[in-house]
Amino acid sequence: MNLQLLRTFLSVRKHLNYTRAGEELFLSQPAVSRQIKQLENEFGVQLIEQLGKSLRLTKAGQTLVVESEMLLGAMERTKEAVQAHSSVAQGSLRIGTSSTPGCYILPEVLGIFHQKFPDIELQYISDNSQRVEQMIIDNSLDLGFVGAFLSNDDLRSESVMEDEVVCFTSPAHPLADQRRITPHQLSQSLCIVRERGSSTRRLFESWLSGQNVKLGKVIEVHSSETVKNLVTAQLGFSFMSVHGLKNELRDHKLTILNVTSMPLPRHIYLVHHAKKHFSPIIKAFLEILKDTDQSSGASGRARG
Repeated sequence: MNLQLLRTFLSVRKHLNYTRAGEELFLSQPAVSRQIKQLENEFGVQLIEQLGKSLRLTKAGQTLVVESEMLLGAMERTKEAVQAHSSVAQGSLRIGTSSTPGCYILPEVLGIFHQKFPDIELQYISDNSQRVEQMIIDNSLDLGFVGAFLSNDDLRSESVMEDEVVCFTSPAHPLADQRRITPHQLSQSLCIVRERGSSTRRLFESWLSGQNVKLGKVIEVHSSETVKNLVTAQLGFSFMSVHGLKNELRDHKLTILNVTSMPLPRHIYLVHHAKKHFSPIIKAFLEILKDTDQSSGASGRARG
């Protein structure tokens, strides 16, 4: 099987458009179409069907996506294992992170790493935990940092930092005047939430379910900063890592709610593929992460 055909297929799957896939691969639209047809002939099944002006994967095509990503990911990891014997001074580092570590924890570590290794090409992707997990599986990322323990058998994870999720609102919101708030009271207020796939949202909804309560009216957004802006504007309440509220709490723009059975403790996890070979670049980054975390812990104990 020609692996380039699989790469072309995955590009078409990503864009669902032959022209845009061709632009990504520096191929003409007819060339992309011919490669897909060649792949379909090899398998003897239709992989992509056209409905009007839209492309859609068939069931066989959906199966090929999963298998292709695993195959190409394994080949990339093999290449990386051999190249790992090269110097730490060259190469690339691809990191994916969910919103909390991506916005509030890792930037300092990346800054230190870049100062020490300015020639290393950095790729930094912020997405929800589910997407980060999938990108590690197909080897689009070297490392992931998420706020949920991932259960995929191909992944390995370890806790690298403690965290806690709290409820918060504007000081001018009626909830802010309550000395003690029950989960039932929260369900009666408008809640600003991140999209499904967010590990923070999964944790909070699981906690609510344990209290026999469900969220009431919600506004769903795709950015933690948007969440805070809407809550600041007194639209309702929300929940997130206490790390993400530091500036707003200091400036008295937001306030933490005293909710029964909260805050919710959790960990920030480092995630990687079980067969990932740690190159000198990855090892250097993890050493800086460890040193930074120990330094932060020491300064935190001194402040306490």
